[in-house]
Amino acid sequence: MCLKLIVVVRSTSDYRMPGGANPALNAVYYLYAVYLDTLQDLYKFPLIIDDMPMDNDPRKMFIGGLLLQRPSLLLLGETLYAGFGGICDAFNYTGAVVAVNLGSRAIYRWATQAGNDSLYTDDWTKRHGGGAGGVWQAGMGLASDGKDVYFTIDNGGGVGVNSSVETIPVPGKTHLDILFDSVARVTLDDVEGGGKGVQLVDWFRPFDYQADKESRRQGMGSAGFAILDEAAFSTPQAKRIGVATSRNSKMYVQDLDNLGGYRQGRNGSDGVLQTIHLDGEVAGGIGSYPLEGGYIYVNPGNAPLAAYKFTPNTTTSSQLFTLAGKSSAGNSHAVGVGIPTVTSNQGKPGSGIVWVTEPEKGLLAFKAVPENGTLVELKLPKVEGAYKYGRPVFGDGRVYVVDGHGRLIALGAK
Repeated sequence: MCLKLIVVVRSTSDYRMPGGANPALNAVYYLYAVYLDTLQDLYKFPLIIDDMPMDNDPRKMFIGGLLLQRPSLLLLGETLYAGFGGICDAFNYTGAVVAVNLGSRAIYRWATQAGNDSLYTDDWTKRHGGGAGGVWQAGMGLASDGKDVYFTIDNGGGVGVNSSVETIPVPGKTHLDILFDSVARVTLDDVEGGGKGVQLVDWFRPFDYQADKESRRQGMGSAGFAILDEAAFSTPQAKRIGVATSRNSKMYVQDLDNLGGYRQGRNGSDGVLQTIHLDGEVAGGIGSYPLEGGYIYVNPGNAPLAAYKFTPNTTTSSQLFTLAGKSSAGNSHAVGVGIPTVTSNQGKPGSGIVWVTEPEKGLLAFKAVPENGTLVELKLPKVEGAYKYGRPVFGDGRVYVVDGHGRLIALGAK
């Protein structure tokens, strides 16, 4: 299969109301794809994905001017997935996931807030008029196990939410039309000639999500969901493990096949494998290192970078990960720090490096395995700041990052 470059482009031309209509309402989204080897367009692309009703709630139209395509795109086989959240919670928007089959050009649109009990109004200027529930994850990409897709959903709600899911335990396999402050697992029914589209499979919501809503935090939606390498991170009780973070200063270790529902744990607690309390809020998610016993890394705001070692042989299943070390200095930003990214020299023990960005300090690197409880920082050439939530990329022995001035910086051995 030829390699493809795929982007989602937001246009602000007078699309719906020519002659000076408000740009927010006029903006639309196009899916644009080219072959990398020739830069030629894919057949019948670009493809507009606007002006169609959501598959699970025909009342709600996908209007690109009210949404931002926030998480990194996910290409799963021939199907592209894109997540959409609000423009800093402005306007009447509904969070959405759009799936496009690049071969058949079939488009599926799934709303996080659906059904008669979800909020709805025709007034596009009304804040949260569509129920909100954005998918943004501070830019972190949607996750997949090769078949299904996992992501987090921001604050939202509807008319019947408080009475139906306030304190009553609900299993995660129970279908919900309205999802907010949640981790979601969806699958795509994309049968040639027509299918049911994106379908909810499983979900999780923290037992104390109400406190997050009252404090006006952004809950689960600020950070993404990471799927760990099952060859390194697995237990007899949970063959496949994922990790969610959020701005409630907690990290949730979850069974991919049973995310946890609502209040499914002992005495109405969270039905997850482990809950880890962090030093600060998280936007963007975790990094992982499957070598040397296995580690995960989290970079909270206004706090040190922290490493947790995989300890599956502990006597209690509530301690799958234990704190192994922290950086000696914390970052100075509540939001904007980057997602940890981990590399190694062809898997050689002792070669692992954790990379993070910080808006003022730029690019930072640490040894992946802590020494005496400390993540040891490695010396790098000075990079003048970094973009908010930025992360480096790697290739051919070099690391590339965009600095705080918008310049692409490359570092590598001479």
